[in-house]
Amino acid sequence: MNGRAARHLILVGGGHAHLHTLRRLRELTGAGIAVTLVTPARHHYYSGMGPGMLGGLYTEEQVRIDVQRLAESGGGRCVIGEAAGLDPDCRLLRLTDGRELAYDALSLNAGSIVAGLVPALPGVYPVKPIANLARAVERLREAGCTAPPRLLVVGGGAAGVEIAGNGRRLLGDRGSVTIASAGPLLAPFPPLTRELVRASFDRRGIRMIEDAPVSGWTDGTAILADGRRIPFDVALISTGVKPPLLLESLGLPLAPDGSLSVNRFLQSTGSASVFGGGDCIAFEGAPLARVGVYAVRQGPLLHANLRAYLGGCPLAPFKPQKRFLQILNLGDGTGVLVRGKIVRHGTLPWLLKDLIDRRFVRSFQK
Repeated sequence: MNGRAARHLILVGGGHAHLHTLRRLRELTGAGIAVTLVTPARHHYYSGMGPGMLGGLYTEEQVRIDVQRLAESGGGRCVIGEAAGLDPDCRLLRLTDGRELAYDALSLNAGSIVAGLVPALPGVYPVKPIANLARAVERLREAGCTAPPRLLVVGGGAAGVEIAGNGRRLLGDRGSVTIASAGPLLAPFPPLTRELVRASFDRRGIRMIEDAPVSGWTDGTAILADGRRIPFDVALISTGVKPPLLLESLGLPLAPDGSLSVNRFLQSTGSASVFGGGDCIAFEGAPLARVGVYAVRQGPLLHANLRAYLGGCPLAPFKPQKRFLQILNLGDGTGVLVRGKIVRHGTLPWLLKDLIDRRFVRSFQK
């Protein structure tokens, strides 16, 4: 498209929205398109199974996907590195190590980072990247060698609830688990969801502190806005997500929250050659909730539109579903299924989630 012998597609990030393209990379490379995956790490951890990994339900190998292998087995190449900026006019991607990569089309699936303060203190980990949960397990086990370990989860959303429940599973009858939320637990969910989770946590001795944001930290202690002090060996920060700071260096239009602004074709509103999917994008005038289901559903369309753009064909619009299924893994062999106003709790929702998650990850591990 710009005179080079082979068209070049760069995929920035190996997250949910790019997995479909990586699995079907031969459709691109077989058509004479060179593909480069730029990723900071060889493995992508599936966030839906992260809390289960914390609780010992899954091993690291079961929840991660070797995106480097996917790229190379599909005829592409993988560059382990981090994007630092973009020159959309010259179609150049800059890496933090100084390298520059030219492209004909580029797709961003840079994910998100934890919003709010994450102090640089021993034992404090943001829940993203998911690999941090494996580090938290090691530290809790070390702490448990000398005294009952203490786990603090900061954030009362779906991720925080799953982490607290699975943290209890990890510790068993020893130690303490506290979840502290700046507002009500699971505020956006139907009231029955909150009632079921509170009953489960009460039964299992998980301490719940609501409407009490963390206002300060010292080594081994979180200080709440009301002055209460919560000692911990490990604190996991799950206070929502925000776009990565990388997006500010792209020279492209951003949404008010800092996400890449895209049109209904998952295409940047400022550069036709740049696409995106997952947590790092926001639709122009109609942002979506940052949940994994949208990133997964965007994957096939993103793949099709990248092929179409590089082939000079019309693009297809993304049509987000209005309702989607969420299942919370409470870490006790039960789950809470939520779809719209429908709420169900028990073993069957957990088994359904386990089946869906295992099948999804295995489809990329073969």
